[in-house]
Amino acid sequence: MMNISALPLLAGSLLLLSGCDIEYGTLPAHYYDFRDGAQQWQPGFSDYPVDNADIFELESGIRPLPTGFSGTGFYLAGMNRSDDLFMYIKKQITGLEPSTRYQLSVSVRFLTDAGTDCVGIGGAPGESVYLKFGYAAAEPKQAGYYLNADKGNQSQDGTQGRVIGNIAAADIGCDGQKFASKAVTDSSATPLHFTSNADGTIWVFIGTDSGYEGLTRLYYQELDLRIRAI
Repeated sequence: MMNISALPLLAGSLLLLSGCDIEYGTLPAHYYDFRDGAQQWQPGFSDYPVDNADIFELESGIRPLPTGFSGTGFYLAGMNRSDDLFMYIKKQITGLEPSTRYQLSVSVRFLTDAGTDCVGIGGAPGESVYLKFGYAAAEPKQAGYYLNADKGNQSQDGTQGRVIGNIAAADIGCDGQKFASKAVTDSSATPLHFTSNADGTIWVFIGTDSGYEGLTRLYYQELDLRIRAI
């Protein structure tokens, strides 16, 4: 039997696009399948003390997917000892019109080992790990302790980022031994708005802002960015 949750995000993205007034032609304008490698996406971590980074067990990079799945994904992992760890991937988008106002939203599919309604230190390993999506004029990176873009804190939105979901998956248990594929779409009635840089660029990021004081492991599988001039 085919596992519907493992179907490509692209099919769902095209369905989403068919019901709105964003016109990209036959394919989404910025679609990334991490079976094809990193495609210039880069990992990042913030909201932790860099002078004591070893205890956070930070890992990242393109890796084979775990047992039961084929291909590769963009792997991020970290032990949230600061009760505030932000783990993300980022990419500079080019080819936009200079100094132009745009609307931005995303669909993402990832593998998670966090079940629903599980108990964890500080918060649930699924529902208390908030998935966030945002943008920045300059490269997003840790500046001192925090990210140099206003992503908000844990369940709160920021001026440059918003919560679009969490990493809890309904069809796995609480022991962290199995992974499940989950798709999340930014369905807000008020999409993010940004103004492109003078050279027609913008940085985008997607990641997890954690209130769970334990280990989080994710494999990002697919991303579909939707960018529209307004």
